[in-house]
Amino acid sequence: MESRDKKIAELKQTEEHEELPEIVTLYFQRADNLRKTIAIRTTINDSMERVVLEAAEKLGIKSGRIGLTGGGEPIYFAGKKVGDILREYNIVSFQISSADMLG
Repeated sequence: MESRDKKIAELKQTEEHEELPEIVTLYFQRADNLRKTIAIRTTINDSMERVVLEAAEKLGIKSGRIGLTGGGEPIYFAGKKVGDILREYNIVSFQISSADMLG
């Protein structure tokens, strides 16, 4: 957890300068089981859709319809880059849910 806190601190520092590190680590949890957590290193120019789909696959979520939340609010990630999401929401930890989990 210490490295995760360090990454969050780095992002907060870079926000002041409107610059993000080229490579970031994003953390994903299953919304129905928060113990299942993975970390994915990626670039800020990568597609957030691709990263979310990779995270869902690694977490065992097989549904084609996936929801993403962070900091308690839904995140619209379709067609956006990782850097866009980081600038807009200023978070690196996300929860993933499938349509099946939501009912």
